[in-house]
Amino acid sequence: MIAAFCRAGLLALLAGALACGDRPSARGQAADSDFALVKAARSDFLAASEALSRAQVEGRNGSVGADALPRAQAAYDAAYAKDQKVLTAFLTVALNERPFDPQTLEALGFYADAAVANARVILARSGDGQQALQTLEGAERPYRALGLPLPQDLEAAIQEARRARVNPPTPAPTERPATRRHRRSGSP
Repeated sequence: MIAAFCRAGLLALLAGALACGDRPSARGQAADSDFALVKAARSDFLAASEALSRAQVEGRNGSVGADALPRAQAAYDAAYAKDQKVLTAFLTVALNERPFDPQTLEALGFYADAAVANARVILARSGDGQQALQTLEGAERPYRALGLPLPQDLEAAIQEARRARVNPPTPAPTERPATRRHRRSGSP
């Protein structure tokens, strides 16, 4: 009985799909619209990433104001957060409904690229290999689940984060101010 019901439901779905002909489905149009949002967020993220890189270089050269680097960092953080939010929303649906669709695979590449960029920022900012590795492993999971090879940049960044986790950077020694011990009255 259940098998007959499932077979009838499958035939109804197939007939409905054939009746649509060459017209794009509403789901397909929504996916295209969602992917346009992904590309826009990606563009904003890349621009913020480039601005941060320029501010860091100019900061090392002393050719930028003191507030330029924190502003660039804040803009990068906001663009990264938006990029991840849009990518996550798109990939949550796309990986379940159409995992090998070209848009899905491109978005997955964007996700990996953003994870690599952010892991490098984390390592440069704090040297926290564990936090960088968590970011990278999140981008690695869908590739492993789908049986896809890892992008080279992602694989190299994972190795770099693992090395940083095992060998964290040592902070520069700081001088302690000399303190004088005061003798209590009545003590030798």
